[in-house]
Amino acid sequence: MKKAYSIAAAGLLSLGLIGPATAAGNLTTGATAVKIDMTANKFSTTAIEMETGKAYNLQVTKVAGGEYQFRAPDLFSNSYIFQIAIDGKEIKTRHIDYLEFDDTGTISITIVPNRIGAFKYWVTGQEATMTGTITVK
Repeated sequence: MKKAYSIAAAGLLSLGLIGPATAAGNLTTGATAVKIDMTANKFSTTAIEMETGKAYNLQVTKVAGGEYQFRAPDLFSNSYIFQIAIDGKEIKTRHIDYLEFDDTGTISITIVPNRIGAFKYWVTGQEATMTGTITVK
C-alpha cells in the first residue's frame, strides 16, 4: 500500500497536478513596515490592521518619555517571529515577553501573524494613555 501511494504521488507530481509541500518563497521578504512611535505618554497610532500569512516589520520607536516596557503578548504569541533588529544587530528568537526602552531608539520585529483576532498593545504603567489594538484579519 505504501509503495502504491508513493508511485501515485510521484506520478501526480510529475504531471504538475500536485506540488511539493514547501512554500514558494520566504514569507519574510518584502515585509510591510508598521511604525509605532512612543512619545511622552502616547502612541503615534492606536489602531493597526494586519493580515495572517503576511510579513510585517513592526518598528517600535521611543521618541521621548521615561523608561517604557512595550507589551503585545497576544500578538507575539500568535505570530511567527523571524527576528528582532536593534541598531543593525539581529536577534533570532521565537518568543518575546516585552520590549524595554531605557533610552530613545528603535526596535524592529519581523513577524508573520498566524491567527486572526484583536490584540492589545500597551506600555506597562501607562495603560490609561498608552494602549492600542492590532487587528489581524
